[in-house]
Amino acid sequence: MEADKKQDVVYKIFRLLRENAIKILMAIRENEKIRWKDLQDITALPTATFNRALAALQEIHFIKKEGNFYMLTWTGKLVADGLLLLGWRMTEEMEEIEDIVAEKLLAKDIVMAIIFLLFVSLKKRGKLNISEFEKELQKEMSIVKEIFRDYEKEGYIEIKDGWIFAKDKINEVDLSKIFS
Repeated sequence: MEADKKQDVVYKIFRLLRENAIKILMAIRENEKIRWKDLQDITALPTATFNRALAALQEIHFIKKEGNFYMLTWTGKLVADGLLLLGWRMTEEMEEIEDIVAEKLLAKDIVMAIIFLLFVSLKKRGKLNISEFEKELQKEMSIVKEIFRDYEKEGYIEIKDGWIFAKDKINEVDLSKIFS
């Protein structure tokens, strides 16, 4: 029964992440705190569709309502930032995310994911040696750099002056199989 509940939550999340819900998420992200009427005006969704998507986003804790304002939860921020990094925009025209913003969003998302995993570990194990964890995390960063050097050797990226640049060959890579 517990497995069915987990699958149901995953199903709800994937089903929810359609354009209507994404419009709401991104509008809240842009405004931080927003009233129902303003949010509906920005998204321009029909009222019934808007209310269903809004309720679903609240149910899976991507957004919350405090007083008369809607805001993103930390998981909602994680999803919205991830969508931005993948290039989603409310406008028809694709806008570039400034480099400095992209790195900040990515760093925040990674920190949020780490915090989530730390809490999962605490719940399962009941304890966590934070100093040991920090030391191991530093070791893993060297592995990240090594992986990027290997991809550079294979012609997928170029590392130059503290930047990693995608080469044309990276477009051939299926990101779901990047580590296979």
